[in-house]
This record gives sequence, C-alpha cells and structure tokens, in this order.
Amino acid sequence: MSQTVPKAPLVRTDVQIDGLAVVVISGTWKLHDALPDITVKGDRVKVLAEGLEDFDSSLPAWIYGNFKNIRQLDLSQLPPRLQALVNLAEKSTHPEKSGEHESLLEQFGTWGVESSSSWSRALDHIGQTAWGFLRLVIGRARINWSDFSLQLQTTGVDALPIVALLGFLTGLIMAYVGLIQLRSVGATVYVANLVSLAMSREMGALMTGVIACGRTSTAYASQFGSMNVNQETDALRVLGINPVEYLGVPRILAVTLMVPLLAVFAAFIGVFGGMVVACAGDLSVSQYLTQAVRAITFKSFMVGFIKAIAFGFIAGWSGCYRGSVAKRSALGVGEAATSAAVLGITLIVIADAIFAVIFNLFNF
Repeated sequence: MSQTVPKAPLVRTDVQIDGLAVVVISGTWKLHDALPDITVKGDRVKVLAEGLEDFDSSLPAWIYGNFKNIRQLDLSQLPPRLQALVNLAEKSTHPEKSGEHESLLEQFGTWGVESSSSWSRALDHIGQTAWGFLRLVIGRARINWSDFSLQLQTTGVDALPIVALLGFLTGLIMAYVGLIQLRSVGATVYVANLVSLAMSREMGALMTGVIACGRTSTAYASQFGSMNVNQETDALRVLGINPVEYLGVPRILAVTLMVPLLAVFAAFIGVFGGMVVACAGDLSVSQYLTQAVRAITFKSFMVGFIKAIAFGFIAGWSGCYRGSVAKRSALGVGEAATSAAVLGITLIVIADAIFAVIFNLFNF
C-alpha cells in the first residue's frame, strides 16, 4: 500500500504594486526539516497559506522570527490555530508591560483606547436592545417566551423576602433618626410624613433597584457569560437569531415589570417599619396613619413608580450587557457578574440624580 510522501516546507514571495509583500507558505513544516530562509523588503507583509498540509511549533516560530520587526503584519488569512500559536509566541517573548513601567501619558492613552472600545460595545448593545424592543412592539421579534414566567418569578416573587426585610429596616432607621431630630422641636408627629414621603418617593425605588442589581444583574451576567463559554450564543447567531433579542429582551422586560411592583411593596413595608418605632415612642397608630396618608400624594407615588421602572430597566440591561461581552472563561464569567452589579448600581445612582434635577425643575 503506497503512502503519500509529505511535501517539503516551501515559501513564495510576491510584491504587489502598492508595496505589500505577500508571503505564501505551503507543504509540511516539522522540526526535523530544514526550514527555508526568506528576506522581505518593506514594512507591510501579508502571510497566506496555500497547500499547507501539516505543521508543528516550527512554523509559528518561523513566522514570528522572520516577521517580528515588520510594522504591519497581516495574519488574518492563516488558519485560526496557526494565528493563535503565533500570538502565543509573541506574548511569551514580549509580555505586556505592567502599569508601573508605563509613563503617565501611556497609561492615559491605554485607558482611552480601552474606554472607547468599551463605550462602543455598550452603545452597540443598547442599539440591539432598542431594536429588539421595537420589533417586539410591532410583533416581529423572535423571543424565547418559554421561560418568561420563570424570569418573572425569580425577579419578583423570589425577591419579596429580602425586599421586605430591607424595606422594614430602612423605614425603622429613618423613623428612629427622625424622632431624635424632631423631638427637640416638639414635632414628632411629622415622623410619619418623613418616612412615608421618603419611602414612596425615593428609598423604595432606589433600594429595590440596588437589590435587583445584586440579585438579578449578577444572575443574568453569569447566565450570558456561561452561554458564551459553551458557545450557545454562537449557535444562535449561526441560526440567524440575535441573542440580545432572543434572550436579553424577555429578561430585561421581566425586571422592568417586577421592580416597580417591588418598589411599591417596599414603600409600604418601610412605612410599617417606621410606624413600629414611632408608635413605640410618642405617636399613636391613628396619628401615624393619618399623617402617612396625607404625606403620600399621587404625585409622590408616581415619582417613585417612574424611577422604579427606569431602575428596573437599568438593572436588567446591565446584567445582559456585561454577560454578553464576558471573556470566555470561568474567570471571565465571575468578572462579568461583579462588573454587572457595579455598573448597574452606578447607573442607577446617576439616573436618580438626573431624575431629582428634572423633577425639581418641573416642580413634580
């Protein structure tokens, strides 16, 4: 039975009109073979593989050794495994500079490049999310509704215990602080107004949004990051399905629907927590409830409700975004979960400040 004799390693160089040197490699590249020599003039080189049968570490070492000083080297047409090996050889020979060896200007430039890339990815994800919701409105979105009820449960019902606990303690603490200050001027009756207004207008929505970031954003980031590691999102793209629309839109919608309801629940629990402290001190139950009903106006209720809708959307989007851009490793999934919570809480605080300015300008 005849066996095919492996071809010797071959290299061919062509120079195009624009000065680009095209290096074509072929044959079988093994350590025991005599590797060809090459001299390339110019600082622009493109390496192609035509008839490349097999290779070991000798080929990436040869490519890196001959073209390491080339200013513009294009390896995009090489097999992915060969590209990865060349990049590995470069990193092992020239490890990345640590921040302590970079000048202040270099550090600022690195930060600027990384920030611009991050902003570009964020804006792209925002655009895809908005497009997904638009397609949902017109009834053309391809969305996984099978686990939407599960998302509603995990986002809303499962969060009731922690929301109730933190809401109760928040109202209790605010009533305690208010009693200390108002007792000195003989106005302890207004403790109910203080707690009720703060919980319905501000603290209920803000606290629930932060809880959503800690629970839901991190969970979504972990889910999307794991899907990236397992190449599930790549499989959806191969099928012509946008992962942001198919997986992200229902999750963001679930958080946006549940957080306002949780905020209302937290506000009432907080008012009850304040009543426990106030009625244990200078007020009766009837006095506290009367003042609380007077304080919670429809305008105050709507302010907190609008904030809660925005905070829910931010919490859902932060988790989906950080998960979709997570590195494909176990470490990347953990980093995505952490950064999702940080990003969500930061954006919620910024949005809360913006809402405060807008509502103050319009006397709302």
